[in-house]
Amino acid sequence: MDESAKVERTEQRQEQKSLVITAVLLMLLAGLMSSLLHVGVRIVSPEVPTIEIVLLRSLFTILITFPFLFRGGRISWRSSRLDLQAVRGVVGVCSMTAWYYALAVLPLGDAGALSFSSAIFVTLGAGVLFGESVGVRRWTAVVVGLIGTAIVLRPGSGLLSWGAVAALGSSILWAVSLLMAKRLAKYDSTLTITFYQPLMIAPFALIGSLPVWVWPSLESWLVLLGMGLLAAIGNYGYVHALRIADASISMPADYVRLLWMVGWGYLLFAEIPAISTWVGAALIMGSTLFITWRESRLARLR
Repeated sequence: MDESAKVERTEQRQEQKSLVITAVLLMLLAGLMSSLLHVGVRIVSPEVPTIEIVLLRSLFTILITFPFLFRGGRISWRSSRLDLQAVRGVVGVCSMTAWYYALAVLPLGDAGALSFSSAIFVTLGAGVLFGESVGVRRWTAVVVGLIGTAIVLRPGSGLLSWGAVAALGSSILWAVSLLMAKRLAKYDSTLTITFYQPLMIAPFALIGSLPVWVWPSLESWLVLLGMGLLAAIGNYGYVHALRIADASISMPADYVRLLWMVGWGYLLFAEIPAISTWVGAALIMGSTLFITWRESRLARLR
């Protein structure tokens, strides 16, 4: 091998290493933004109805991301599947409303642990609804993850609440939304799919908000505006991290989000997670980590 080839390979390795580091940092940033967004929901929920929080958060996210649609002359606002985008909007507004309700009434650590179960339901839905081939190892990971979810929920203990049910329902609906996004990726760009999610959520959230509308205070307006900004930054970090590095590398960094949520819960709301929350979260995250690694490995083989 001549000297120029060695230099080129060294540069490629350094570039790849740089992309991995950037992806991990972006995923950590996305997790921090997401955890702060959840704190914002907890702060404004005593004053503002849940469906109204969904509406205003979506509107602020649209306003913040809209200028990027026309960057570089691209017309990313055009979608080839408006029908599928609209159906995803219905699923999204139901998922987000259930999730924000759960954040308002559940300890942040419990809600965060249950949120990681979405990857389990994505695998389950891909196999059952879309007929994708799911091997024994991934089915085993799904079962382990479901056991972890049951441990966090603690059915039969008398501690199972509507908030826990809402968090689980939100994870299932979000998994459906992710599967729909996977289908949409055949027709639209990532930016288009990202933009249309809040755009389609907003009209349905508006219909639900009108009967219960409460005019927020100045403090709540500022928190809601901040939530829109946090959502835009977090979503960009999440999407871009998955674009520049393998999911099996970047996704584990998202698990730090649970530590953020537990930390905010303890510092701001004096919440201490139960042992069962940590045990269930470990099983959920272990199963999702294996599923992510397995999916990435199969994608490389294909």
